[in-house]
Amino acid sequence: MASLFSITNHAIAQGYDWRSRIDLLVNKADSLSMASQQNFHLHKFLANDRPIRETWHYTVSDGRVIIFEVHYFVDSIEFLEVYYLDRDQVICTEQYEIEYPDLQDDRIRWGAVGFFQGPAVRQFVTMGKVPKEFSSLSSYDLWARFKNRYKELTAQRTLQEKNTKGAIFAP
Repeated sequence: MASLFSITNHAIAQGYDWRSRIDLLVNKADSLSMASQQNFHLHKFLANDRPIRETWHYTVSDGRVIIFEVHYFVDSIEFLEVYYLDRDQVICTEQYEIEYPDLQDDRIRWGAVGFFQGPAVRQFVTMGKVPKEFSSLSSYDLWARFKNRYKELTAQRTLQEKNTKGAIFAP
């Protein structure tokens, strides 16, 4: 009986272990980002050639990015993506569409949070009315979105670091 109890507790602990680990890493990233966040802007175009300006924020710990955010506005709607990383791999993503009406508080129109183990989504939760283009997201879609965004971030960091090393500072 004792061994059955031990096996059951071990199985339950392993089932929740992945989430506890992610929660700890997310809390660490959030704490560090309050003190050492860096940012930059990218100018892009939507599918209809409408210009937008993306604002990127990222935090580095031990030489690696541990969190980055991308947000931009289209009219009075803010689009926000947050990616938490562990050793250059995504562990959690958040996506939100937030409405800013004139006389009311901010409202989340829809949101989604995904938790990863490797390239596979372990858990995916949505809220609000998810737009039809996001209603059939697969784990591959989320992973591919992260990979594309991470590639953009890496390229921009490389450019910033080159500019910083080549800069001459006058006293």
